[in-house]
Amino acid sequence: MSATLCLTLLLSQTLEEEVIDILLLHYPEQGGRPFITTTVDGHGTAGHMSSANEQVRGRTARTRIDILVEAEHATSLINSLRDKMPGAVIDWWLAPVIDSGTLGL
Repeated sequence: MSATLCLTLLLSQTLEEEVIDILLLHYPEQGGRPFITTTVDGHGTAGHMSSANEQVRGRTARTRIDILVEAEHATSLINSLRDKMPGAVIDWWLAPVIDSGTLGL
């Protein structure tokens, strides 16, 4: 059995729908696990901020997507995003998941 990882993606809200479509195409190999999207404020370098208003505020509206994947599919999913969205700025990281499940079923 492969290790479970949490893949987190951080991206511009303008990319959200296209990224979700790609994730849904990979849904069967993700083991049919749901994923979540959250609107967050991104902080950091001005290079990630597209407008003067964002640069003055010091933050930009971003979408965060968290998805549980088996380790063997994580690289495939990241490469698919890279191939289908060349030039898109998407920050990502992987973190180990110690345990997961669903309560109430």
